Amino acid sequence: MSLKILVNNLEAWNAFEKELDERIQNSYRMFSQTEEANVMYRMQGQVHALNALKQLRLKVNANE
Repeated sequence: MSLKILVNNLEAWNAFEKELDERIQNSYRMFSQTEEANVMYRMQGQVHALNALKQLRLKVNANE
């Protein structure tokens, strides 16, 4: 199955991006509410991974 189906379907992509944005906001909230270094590092990594997924559309369409 090709990822192009997801990234080029505007309705599906917008729903996916909205979900990513909500998860990013939750990660930022957890990051700001903790004092534990390991949790902060985990939240930073999570935000980085979610932001990378937001770039998926550009990456998939650039490989044409």
